[in-house]
Amino acid sequence: MQPSPPLKTATSICCSSIARALPGTGLISMIFGKKLLSESRSRRLVVLAVLACATATPVWANWNIDALMKQLSQHPGGSARFTETKKLSVLDTPVVSSGTLLFSPPDRLEKNTLLPKPESMVLERDRLTLVRDGKKREIRLQQYPEAMGIVEAIRSTLLGNQSVLRQHYALQLQGTEANWRLVLTPAEERTSRWITQILISGKSNQVTTVETLQADGDRSVMAIEPHK
Repeated sequence: MQPSPPLKTATSICCSSIARALPGTGLISMIFGKKLLSESRSRRLVVLAVLACATATPVWANWNIDALMKQLSQHPGGSARFTETKKLSVLDTPVVSSGTLLFSPPDRLEKNTLLPKPESMVLERDRLTLVRDGKKREIRLQQYPEAMGIVEAIRSTLLGNQSVLRQHYALQLQGTEANWRLVLTPAEERTSRWITQILISGKSNQVTTVETLQADGDRSVMAIEPHK
């Protein structure tokens, strides 16, 4: 038994095979010149050829949410630079901030904002610690389930923890392994009061962008660049 052709060549093989099977010198000559077939038969073969090529196995046939989560779960964590742009309905111009991110699996995520003014956010397990204007505040997220859902969108994606993500969101994966986007739509009403969608984009096992669409129309986009 001969091995199946590689996925990346399946579509081209399918289309070229159909063209060779047509009379004359292939699909192009059939359409543009040789009257070897009736018009109705020609149309039928053209439609079949297009359908066959359109439904041939694409390059990313095995690329799905399971595959993405597996890759993300194998990422060792680390630090990155971020630039976050917030578009708020109460302001005419966007608010831009930048700083560093540090992720230490399985449950510590640290965001240190450097500009326009220093502040920090440290998430560890269900404890969120905020330091702003010299004041420290500690929050237990179990007391704020809607906030926990928002936090888990980021942390569980970085961990590749699909089961936790599905507790809070409906998941939809778009694109390919080289350029993917994971769409998270809140599954709980208490979260949807605050968030419409969270769009997480990346390449392979790297998250590159986190876009948050709020229910009030505000929007934030965080671009992430790993330290080299």
